[in-house]
Amino acid sequence: MVDLVLESVMKIFIQFLIFLNFLSGSLCVSINYDQKNSFDEIKRNLLNNNNATKQLLSEKELKLIRFISYLTYMQTTGTNLTWKGWEKNYDGSQLDLDAIRYPLAHIGYTAAALAHRTPNYRELAIKILKDTIERMLKIEVWGYIDHYWKKAATFPDPVSYENIMYSGHLLQLLTLYESISGDFRYDTDGFDFLWNKTDYPITKIHYTTTKLAYAIYDQMNEESSAGVSCEPGWIYTICQNHPHLGFRLYDLVHNNSRKFSQISSKWKEYLKTHALEDIPLYKKDRYFKMLYQRETHIWVPFFASTGNDGWNLAWMSSWFDYNETSNFICDGWKIMYNNQYWKPSENSTLPGCFLDSGGYIGVRMQLNSWVATSFYPVVEKQCSIEATEKLNCTYSWFENNFGTLLDTDNDHYFESYYYETNTFYSNWVTSNILLSLLMGENGYNTRSFLRTIYNSKFYEKFLNNEPEVLLVEYPSIRVTRAQYDSSTKSLLINFNTEKPMILSTIFQIKYPNSLLSISNITRDNYSDGFTVNQISNVIIEIQYTYNTIDKQETEFNILFH
Repeated sequence: MVDLVLESVMKIFIQFLIFLNFLSGSLCVSINYDQKNSFDEIKRNLLNNNNATKQLLSEKELKLIRFISYLTYMQTTGTNLTWKGWEKNYDGSQLDLDAIRYPLAHIGYTAAALAHRTPNYRELAIKILKDTIERMLKIEVWGYIDHYWKKAATFPDPVSYENIMYSGHLLQLLTLYESISGDFRYDTDGFDFLWNKTDYPITKIHYTTTKLAYAIYDQMNEESSAGVSCEPGWIYTICQNHPHLGFRLYDLVHNNSRKFSQISSKWKEYLKTHALEDIPLYKKDRYFKMLYQRETHIWVPFFASTGNDGWNLAWMSSWFDYNETSNFICDGWKIMYNNQYWKPSENSTLPGCFLDSGGYIGVRMQLNSWVATSFYPVVEKQCSIEATEKLNCTYSWFENNFGTLLDTDNDHYFESYYYETNTFYSNWVTSNILLSLLMGENGYNTRSFLRTIYNSKFYEKFLNNEPEVLLVEYPSIRVTRAQYDSSTKSLLINFNTEKPMILSTIFQIKYPNSLLSISNITRDNYSDGFTVNQISNVIIEIQYTYNTIDKQETEFNILFH
């Protein structure tokens, strides 16, 4: 009888916590995630409105976005790419985790998340994403191949044999670009790898997105585990998620014409059967093994690490699962959450907590505390509908110890923000933290945020159904929200300025006029303060002014019928 009373009290208490979470939008709780919660449906109903696309981008998010814009397209002129902000990575050997390819690819993945966060304004995300691809194609990024494969018959082709640590990321970026932009130039026209290192003959190797997908698929098909080597003969679990995400998106945007993603079930079964840590000493704090030899399928013991788990779990659910994040993924998150390698900030005056990388591989490949901890928020948000104390102290660790304002254009105004770790990993860590913020606060919609990206032919809605915002004068003007509500046929757009200024600016709205006609436009609930010009039968241009330093934010509501 006492147990029944206690159970009832606990149910009421949990419901009260959920209600507080619903009212406040966030709640820091510590719970036992191994217990079955009988209130999933109540939580689902209460938290279902926690949709990141309805939330305005914060000033911190905007400054982080400005930083990754600076690292990419904002320093590109035509075909001339410069690498300001990449100096530490640029001068490295490109053989280890300090290589350019990893933070660069993750910036592209974060740009895709930005498009989904402001779902009716994609042009900034497309610019960043396209630039990451162009940079990935430069020999500065993949030229390390002569260290490993200069005697291979395929040399200097960087993607036809092994090297999934590069080719998998490139495929994911290409298919993300196709999904978000609807631009298939990399598949129709293709792209070139230009090998022009000194002491070698100049070689140009032509590929398309489809040819790249086949190059990876064929290697998976020939290998019984479906794994593809990173370094010669060695298959790493962290490298395998990215091509499978690429396959899923390729099949979606190409109308399942090749069925590349069917190979994913083969790797999925191998993972479930062989990849989980089974050394008793390490099982409590490690979820996945790190790597195995391709010829023998013998796993290297003692190489698992928390960073390995974080990287794996961050990107696995989006191809591994369908409607819900699976227990297979979230069991790994629980191990990260309860991990003994959580440590308080080394400086007690700068509070926070971090995941020590743990394990020999953490030293050998620098899968360090910065990278390991930066993946944690991405993993938690795919599993937990409540923000845990680990999430909050993780954010505190980065903010208090590494958060840095930056003036990239030398105008004496700090328009950018990033996490300066004083290591090779600042750009990667910054991208990971921004990605987790773009996912929104913990909730059921947030759990599926990344999965939605990789199950979406994003560009298609603009062809037939929805309007989009174009030609925003970024970075002077920033979009903090762009959300179309199909039930009310209204487009809500929020802008603010990068810094206080008085200026006149324009933007455009493109809409499918066969379905939509504009019936009313307001700015900050008034029908004046702007002018409208009909550019074509599907595009209008709106001009407006920021005429006071005090008010640097504005909202447009465009109603269609």
